[in-house]
Amino acid sequence: MASAKATIDHDEIRKWVEARGGIPAHVKRTGSKRGNPGVLRIDYPGFSGEESLEQIDWDQWFDWFDRDKLAFLYQDEKKSRFSKLVDRSSVEISTPRSRKRAAASKKTSSKKTSSKKASSKKASSKKASSKKKASAKRR
Repeated sequence: MASAKATIDHDEIRKWVEARGGIPAHVKRTGSKRGNPGVLRIDYPGFSGEESLEQIDWDQWFDWFDRDKLAFLYQDEKKSRFSKLVDRSSVEISTPRSRKRAAASKKTSSKKTSSKKASSKKASSKKASSKKKASAKRR
């Protein structure tokens, strides 16, 4: 069974959708007069609901994608057109920036751990040398 990834990266979403022949769209009857497109979708050629969807430009689609705090859930298989828009807080988001941040935090935490180890070694050696000096004075 294939697993899905979640992203909010605009470039990644656009490339994935366009590689599969999709276009940004919204459900016609859900928009408002104030420029709110309503329910966002990705439209693919041959989709059975063609009459209910209307194409919008990527800029408007991404504006509302971000305002509604959505994430793009998709399968990263060449032939798969599975995608879904979900609330960002409901998924772990995978973006190139978040992967870099995760790697950087791992490096930072490993540096902290190694510096803690070094500090504790220094403290242990100081204690040992203090004990030696104390025992030498006693003699």
